[in-house]
Amino acid sequence: MASGALSVKDFLDKAKLVSYGFFGLLILLLILFFSAPYLLVSKADPKKSDALVLEAIETGKKDKFKQAAALWKKGLAPVIVILHSPPNQDSDLGLVGDPTASLQTYLASLGVDETKILVYTVEAGPQEFPKTLLKIALDRQWKTFLLIGKEYDSATLLKLYRNVLEPAGIYIAVSKVSEGIGSWDWFTKPKSLESILGRLSKHLYLILLGN
Repeated sequence: MASGALSVKDFLDKAKLVSYGFFGLLILLLILFFSAPYLLVSKADPKKSDALVLEAIETGKKDKFKQAAALWKKGLAPVIVILHSPPNQDSDLGLVGDPTASLQTYLASLGVDETKILVYTVEAGPQEFPKTLLKIALDRQWKTFLLIGKEYDSATLLKLYRNVLEPAGIYIAVSKVSEGIGSWDWFTKPKSLESILGRLSKHLYLILLGN
């Protein structure tokens, strides 16, 4: 046998290593796939805070505003802070005219005292919301916030805001709005599958970036 030839035993050993690596990676991906909803849902406990926080962007849904109004009525926070980025035609908030007045009017229609609604327009876009909230917190000396977010966005939102707020000693949690997506059967419905996998990709990307 030539000295450079690979013996049958060596070939089988290498094949085993490759197969173990392949199946190990496959099992890891399957675990990640089926645990996606649990990775995306925040575990931070909501508690009484200095302010409730709402993001009003083109994907800002009315159900988040309804939950904020309900929590305000329960006394979880004395004021509601709305971080506003100008919406596009896909918004379901129904804003007409001045966005600040419209947002205040809409929440007031849900039973919130209009004087307890603070609207901050962030022209730079939603990516600047955490920094804007930090400025608000430092200016008003607030230490705790309760952000209203969709259930399967909650862990990602918490990560984004905590990276900015926690170094300043500010606590934030997320009150989760149900999306009607089951944690056990989400992968059986095309729309749910696409939505969860897209959000999981964003969440993992932030982790890889160190955010």
